[in-house]
Amino acid sequence: MKKVTSKKIGTSFPVSFLLTFMLLIFGPSEIFFANVTEFDFVYGEFAGYMAVFALVLAAAFTLLTAFVPEGVYRVVLSVVFAVSVGGYIQVMFLNKELDLLGLNPEGYKTGLEQSVGNLVIWIAILICVLVLAFWKSDIWKKAVMYLSAFLLLIQAVALVSLIASAKDEAYHYPESGYHLSGEDQYVVSANKNVIVIILDWFSNLYVEPLLTAYPGATDFLHDFTYYSNVDCVYFGTFPSLPHMLTGNAVDMSCTINEWCEKIWNDEKTDKFYEMLSKQNFVANVYTPDTNILCGLNSAELLDGKLTNAVSSSQEIDIFYKLLFKTMAKMSCYRMFPDIVKPYFYANIDEYSKIVEVKENKINHENYDFYQGLLEKGLTADKNSNYYIVQHLMGPHLYTTDETGAYKENSTLEETTKGCMVIVEEYLNRLKELGVYDDATIIVTADHGGAYDSQVIFYMKEPQEKHDTSPVNSAPVSFDEFLPTIAEAVGADYTEYGKSVHDYKEGEVRTRTVWLRDYDPEYPDVPCYTGDKVGSSNVYFGYTYTGDIEDLLDTTEDGPDSIVEMVDSYF
Repeated sequence: MKKVTSKKIGTSFPVSFLLTFMLLIFGPSEIFFANVTEFDFVYGEFAGYMAVFALVLAAAFTLLTAFVPEGVYRVVLSVVFAVSVGGYIQVMFLNKELDLLGLNPEGYKTGLEQSVGNLVIWIAILICVLVLAFWKSDIWKKAVMYLSAFLLLIQAVALVSLIASAKDEAYHYPESGYHLSGEDQYVVSANKNVIVIILDWFSNLYVEPLLTAYPGATDFLHDFTYYSNVDCVYFGTFPSLPHMLTGNAVDMSCTINEWCEKIWNDEKTDKFYEMLSKQNFVANVYTPDTNILCGLNSAELLDGKLTNAVSSSQEIDIFYKLLFKTMAKMSCYRMFPDIVKPYFYANIDEYSKIVEVKENKINHENYDFYQGLLEKGLTADKNSNYYIVQHLMGPHLYTTDETGAYKENSTLEETTKGCMVIVEEYLNRLKELGVYDDATIIVTADHGGAYDSQVIFYMKEPQEKHDTSPVNSAPVSFDEFLPTIAEAVGADYTEYGKSVHDYKEGEVRTRTVWLRDYDPEYPDVPCYTGDKVGSSNVYFGYTYTGDIEDLLDTTEDGPDSIVEMVDSYF
């Protein structure tokens, strides 16, 4: 009996440890090192704990299986081994353009044909192992033990390579550095305000389902003119947000880091922010990730332009339970078959909650910003005018309910309604301070969907009043954003370009929207972080002359131009 049990243990441990190693050690490590610049925590915060847990779990499983009947033992061990082999094949060969950072508001989606084909592979692996277990048990025991040891070895070597080659930032927090401070996120001017509220990923096609589900949801914006034909020029917060803030077109011939350095040192950018300063405007931009604005360059690039760009150390809290849960969850998502991936998909806000800045945090999630607004209200600064850009999550993630509170697995309609509730509360607070009437306020998005790349754009100018919101269908884009802000603060905006007011309804204008994408006809390019292959390799340009319907028709026909990327943001 003891001999049989020891043989079972000798076979069972490498099989069980292979699975826990893949799920709790190698998987989280590979996810971390491939996306280290996107995380606010370091490797040591989770690696050791999860490694110990993986060993304990494998040991416990090994002991349990050692004392079960032979038939049950073979079935259980076959299933565990098949899952490990299937997971290895899934990661190495079957995952296609997998979103590991939770960027898709609709979660993981795949076609029925792909899901079924993927599942067939997994079932075939399981059947082969089970057949071998009961047909040739001696061969089966050796196969599962030695193959497990082999897969463990090659992944352990890969892990050592990842650890050895990782950048210093994977292991050490910066002692200090430039970042954007949220200290004055709920402060406005008692004098003149130009306020932009950016609701991430809010396509203008979302307005109809919003109003169908919640009639009158936008009635509070009656003083605003709704520009119904605005495109974002570039899909994605990067490069759309830095394009909006600097007015610089993307230079597709240089790297992302080179372009970011160039635009923040550009003469037009310098002139714009110097103009704001001369007119006694502070310029506060509230977005939590300076990589979107600066790439891997130091956020010192923003110093002298954005008032809330400061240099100091930041104390943080780590929520370890959420850290371990999220890394394990995403490891399962990466390794398991397509049909179950949606159950393990982690949205980007789950990552953002792992680390919390103790002081002067920027509230980016809709419900966090709303809670802060309800608790703090708004205060008015009598000393300066304010140019404010509030970048909120918007409907990029469906995690906001119709009241503006957090709700897991919310809907598009609920989330957009919640966004409107938050914006209305902000406007009401401006009215309470008596600064609403004199303010220029824009409610927009940094981008729409991949193909419906037109965005909401509500704009209220000083003293503008209406019973209902007028609609303006002039063909404008975010190329006009910076000049429009310059016009709003009272500067000569023409040196920055045309404003939204320079285009009229019915005017025919040719515009191009650029969509980052992957084309197998072009070579892969590196991610801008330099530690992985980029998920995109080209910009597709879609040129059109009408409205959103014309843009959608154009995207169905395929791109009018293709520009090869030098590197990719993701």
